[in-house]
Amino acid sequence: MARRADIAALTSLAATYDVAAVWLGLALARHRRGDDSGAAAALSALLERHCITPTAGFTALADRIAQQAGYGGWQGMTAKGKILVRGGPKILGAPDLRILRRVEGVVEVNKTGLCGWAARPASPLRPELFLHDAKGRKQKIPLGQKRTADGAAPFLSRYRFRLGWDALRGLAPPFRVTGPDGAALAGSPVDPAFLALTPVAARTRGAPPVALPAKNPLCVVVPVYRGLAETQACLSALFDAVTRRTRIIVVDDATPEPALAAWLDHLAAAGRILLVRHAENRGFPAAANAGLKAAGARDVLLLNSDTLIPAGAIATLRRVAYARADTGSVTPFSNEATILSYPHPFGGNQPPDLVETIRLDHLAHLANGMNSVEIPTGIGFCLYLRHDALKAAGRFRAEIFAQGYGEENDWCLRARQAGFTHRAATGAYVAHIGGVSFGAAAAALQRRNLRILERLYPGYRRLVMAHIAADPLRPARARLDAQRLAATQEERESVLLITHSHGGGVARQELAERRDWHARGFRPLLLRPKFPRNPERTPYPWPAMLCEGEGESNLVFSFPQQEQDLLHLLRLLRVTKIVLHHTLGHHEQVRDLAAALGIRQTIVIHDYASFCPRVNLLTPAGSTPHYCGEPGPEGCAACCAAEPDSVFTTLSAADLRARSEKAFAAGDIIAPSADAARRIVRHFPDARIRITPWENFSLPTPRKPARGFRRVAVIGGIGPAKDLHVLLDCARDAAARRLGLEFIVIGSSADDAALLEAGVFVTGPYEQGEVLSLIAQHRPDLAFLPSIWPETWCFALSEAWQAGLYAVVFDLGAQAERMRATGRGLCLPLGLPAPRINDVLCRWQPA
Repeated sequence: MARRADIAALTSLAATYDVAAVWLGLALARHRRGDDSGAAAALSALLERHCITPTAGFTALADRIAQQAGYGGWQGMTAKGKILVRGGPKILGAPDLRILRRVEGVVEVNKTGLCGWAARPASPLRPELFLHDAKGRKQKIPLGQKRTADGAAPFLSRYRFRLGWDALRGLAPPFRVTGPDGAALAGSPVDPAFLALTPVAARTRGAPPVALPAKNPLCVVVPVYRGLAETQACLSALFDAVTRRTRIIVVDDATPEPALAAWLDHLAAAGRILLVRHAENRGFPAAANAGLKAAGARDVLLLNSDTLIPAGAIATLRRVAYARADTGSVTPFSNEATILSYPHPFGGNQPPDLVETIRLDHLAHLANGMNSVEIPTGIGFCLYLRHDALKAAGRFRAEIFAQGYGEENDWCLRARQAGFTHRAATGAYVAHIGGVSFGAAAAALQRRNLRILERLYPGYRRLVMAHIAADPLRPARARLDAQRLAATQEERESVLLITHSHGGGVARQELAERRDWHARGFRPLLLRPKFPRNPERTPYPWPAMLCEGEGESNLVFSFPQQEQDLLHLLRLLRVTKIVLHHTLGHHEQVRDLAAALGIRQTIVIHDYASFCPRVNLLTPAGSTPHYCGEPGPEGCAACCAAEPDSVFTTLSAADLRARSEKAFAAGDIIAPSADAARRIVRHFPDARIRITPWENFSLPTPRKPARGFRRVAVIGGIGPAKDLHVLLDCARDAAARRLGLEFIVIGSSADDAALLEAGVFVTGPYEQGEVLSLIAQHRPDLAFLPSIWPETWCFALSEAWQAGLYAVVFDLGAQAERMRATGRGLCLPLGLPAPRINDVLCRWQPA
């Protein structure tokens, strides 16, 4: 019987890639589970959108699925176009001939001629492809070998084609490349004439206008292709946002959706829009040009049909457009807008609904007003084009950019040559769903058009990358972040949790504490280092990022320069408590925030960074670290001098202790275990520590490990401190002596390759909450936690016990203290050789 997890995986894969083999596998899996309607739905999806090969096995399976779901038979189409019908009268499957015959791909021109690829998504066989010239002549294009699969189309059988100039001699451009149904490939029609254009450096600027033009009326142009629900939401929001004087022009670029076409007809008949309709799909640039032509001499707001725009955003865009004489275009912030994405500047933000969009636009206006920032290019999802810039630069070049991507960048660079600049209106926000109108060829079309841009404007990519590196929009994003925080502060007090960015047990406990503070009526805030994209090349310490959770934030503060800005915001957010979890990665002055705010700080013990420059009391000995025994400052200094690269502080051992002693005297200290508290007090005798266990839950009765063969689970992130070397030695010894012992890492490791070579299976990293299901899936007999440092709590031990396993640990730290308190396992002497450890793992039984 198929497992639910496998069915869920197949369902997700089918929804993402729409692959015939996946639909067939899903139909079979559901059939085996007795899900008759689910199996029929999967088979129907296969029959509607994919060509079939009617083998005896397929036919028998389809017959059974159709019959058990109450159908008299089924129908499908073969790759050669033959409709196959079995049984009746109630038939499963309604082949969509348009989809089954569709050919997609991309075509481009280079110095050798035309080239590209084509595919028939419904069939892995070679599709038919045709070349049409401007005089209506048509010829078949021979297809070559399959392209190697890539991330853009991992399951699509794509075939190359190439037509040299000799094959094109005597034909009239522009050229159209189509499938048998006449539908054009992405990038078609294509005209080689652009190869003769003289390149102009992207940085080239013309003389700017010296005076503002007259304020012409505004016209909104919305090109539409598909997506009824998105278009209805877009236009409904637009109707509420514009004044009666604003003309709305909708260009129907031959939508394949009858319901969408009918709805647009209804709006046009009611006088709500001016509708321009293309007889055939010509692509976004041509559709935009049709709208620009209809707009005449007006300003134009070019708007994608998958956007939500508030009235406030339109007003801000227009005011910014006329704030400077040289402004040619204006673009707002959005969730998905390349260089204007917010809150994450690289996009991927979830699109808000209209209510939230209006709220974000209002907050953006409060934060940034009519401020604007020059950007290298406007973004086409929502682009305000001033009439004088349109007159100077002309319309989009559909003959070059075909279905779209890059046409607005080309326009902006031409406007730049005419002296105009392009501005980001940081006080405006518009939602953008993104990606509604393009299919599998989108990535290839983007790459094609970006190559064209770079050819026409050498240095274009460098211009954009320099903007991204300088990030002049960061202050505006930060002001909007701060405004959003302040707007939701209400009457609550806030608690600031200072932590690091390395995850693990610290992040786990910090998350639990945030939930607790929230339940107590406080607003929990996090201050953690902004982890750099290139930590090896980024000066340490790193700036501090203020946020409310695990996500990214634009509120980034460099110390000491921006400390006062952070303090001002913390006061605004009514921070009355500070909990210091960890300062790894932070500037030293982060420790002084509590004093600057006049707050007594709570210090949480997660490790031994208060007196150990290496944090975890491990000293290197060649390639194998070991517990240092906690010497005094002199011993610590010698340890640090022996291998300074793994030291996490610039302070000497003596200065580190002096700083911690001062902090402990001024704050409240919490430790999760008595063992951790004793170690701290040994080095800081005056420290007063409250012991608060991290977890308190009931545990299931543990299962006794099986006799004979045993599978041993090692849980968590396995690295030098956990100890990777012990595990490797044990695995190698078990293999050499052919013991009935198998090790599996439930989690990740610092050296997967070495573990796999030693015969240790590694599941890979897991999300919080997944570990128990992973343990259950692999059914270990025993847990082995070979940590060689005195842990302060050890969450992995809790997870082993929650999974019903006995555990084996070394006699050290909180792991040993907890083991003795519960009796749910065994403590081994630290430093025990691998053969002795394996002997215990093979034979030990609880009393």
